[in-house]
Amino acid sequence: KAFNLASNDRCALSTGTNTLRGLDVTIEGGARLVTAARERDAAAGAFESKYGAHLTSPAGTWHGLGELMRSGGVQLYRVEPAVGFAFAKGGPYSQTRYRFQAR
Repeated sequence: KAFNLASNDRCALSTGTNTLRGLDVTIEGGARLVTAARERDAAAGAFESKYGAHLTSPAGTWHGLGELMRSGGVQLYRVEPAVGFAFAKGGPYSQTRYRFQAR
């Protein structure tokens, strides 16, 4: 993905479930490489807070990722959303489109 973003910063992020119930969300926007130490530290802290031992325990799936994020050992991107879509599944079905204004 990083190779592609170097020549075209437009991308899409999506999340949801593989069931017929719940909410699927897609965000489209421009990605930029995060280089500021403060932003990298904040992102690493957020990941560690959310995923806990997966990042902080030596037996964790992503052990050490937080420190790699802080040190610049991984490429970290921030996506500025331009448009988003939300799809509700299962009684009632619905869809909503969102537009974001640039700051």
